[in-house]
Amino acid sequence: MDVAVIGGSVAGLQAALTLGRARRQVVVFDDGRARNRAASHVHNFLGAEQPAPDELLAVGRRQLATYDVAVRDGRVDDVEVVDDGFVAGGEHVRAVVLATGLRDELPDVPGVADRWGQSVVACPHCHGWEVRDQPLVQLGMRGAPERSVARAVLLSRWSDDVTLCTDGDELTAAQRDQLDRAGVAVRTERVEEVRAGSVALTGADLPARRVFVVVRQHQQSDLAERLGCQVTDGAVVTDEGGRTTMPGIYAVGTTASPALLAIGAAGHASTAAVAVHADLLELDLSSRR
Repeated sequence: MDVAVIGGSVAGLQAALTLGRARRQVVVFDDGRARNRAASHVHNFLGAEQPAPDELLAVGRRQLATYDVAVRDGRVDDVEVVDDGFVAGGEHVRAVVLATGLRDELPDVPGVADRWGQSVVACPHCHGWEVRDQPLVQLGMRGAPERSVARAVLLSRWSDDVTLCTDGDELTAAQRDQLDRAGVAVRTERVEEVRAGSVALTGADLPARRVFVVVRQHQQSDLAERLGCQVTDGAVVTDEGGRTTMPGIYAVGTTASPALLAIGAAGHASTAAVAVHADLLELDLSSRR
């Protein structure tokens, strides 16, 4: 077996597709915990007409059936480094692609987790168009007012009716000026609950067609660190070809670049897969000398 891809969401499946088309033997391990699985639709993905996340991944799996790619359900928590490669999920492989992705830490506000992926979302580029020109609330993450302000300013491009709820955080004069220039209203009261169609503040109820939240992102798996890969600011460090600091180990999608949209994660994975194939080809040819 040539390559083990650990993680079977958009980035992992795209890496496997590119490698399969390069006539590589690939095994994909997927634990079914795609980061966007709570969302009703995948938006802003060229060629895909707003499928549900599981529908998009099902199409991807069907595409892989043409090639020498096996998809196995299950989580891989350990990879053994051996003399001539790696052992992952019981398979001996020459290279490992980490596509384990991220998990989102949501604001600790009642109603947020229950509505996550539906009326509570994070990314305006993914979900803003569908609620353009409607009342929107940007809910900040307590203790991170600079990020909350930046996201509210970004959201103001989709609607003239945006309110930033800081959930108790106070803002500087410069931050308030920035929000005022963007036309964003500010409420600093504590948020009691996110409800269907509104946000309950202390002593007030704020209409909201959609609530956008600031999240903290964490790697879903510590596998990269345990393999000795460098991880900085929550991202696995790679070069432009997805190569980590450990030979034979690659990282793709949001595992390496947390800010990527779904389509960007796929593109990143495809580029890295090309590098994986090139590196394996070089090894193949050097062994024939």
